[in-house]
Amino acid sequence: MPRKILLTGLYTDVLKAADAIDGLRLLGLREEDIQISQGVPHSARMLGRPHIHERIPWASIIGALIGFGVGFFLTYGTQWLFYSIRVGGRPYTSIPTSIIPLYEMTMLGLVLGTFLNFIWKCGFPSTRPHYYDPIINEGRIAIMANVDMRYEEDVRRVMSDKGAERIYEPERRPL
Repeated sequence: MPRKILLTGLYTDVLKAADAIDGLRLLGLREEDIQISQGVPHSARMLGRPHIHERIPWASIIGALIGFGVGFFLTYGTQWLFYSIRVGGRPYTSIPTSIIPLYEMTMLGLVLGTFLNFIWKCGFPSTRPHYYDPIINEGRIAIMANVDMRYEEDVRRVMSDKGAERIYEPERRPL
């Protein structure tokens, strides 16, 4: 099995970077083999990438439902199961007073679900070194292609034809 290498092409223009991604696709590279690192947030649509379906909305909804369940248990479950004190014919808990804890616990679950999913998606905390070049922070767009060594020259040619400022093999460095 041939060895894989990672080639990085630096671009200053978004259109040239999008053309390079199209050229790499024409060579037969899969979307999983192409990574983009950029200092300025360009949308996936600007670079011609497919839309990524995120899990963050689902994690938020599940977190909110769990929070609502915890709030419901704290409001009603504790009164019905553990502290059932009946005072003067009043109900154990009334709806107007239970709305506030239900709302607060629902929002807490929503925020925690979103935050934990974001931390998990970002891979935090990451202690291992990553491929990175500090020049990306100066407005460059880095397109990293993970290719077999036998296609290295073709990828270099496509990147240079599409206007790459520099093509090189990056080194892993701590962020």
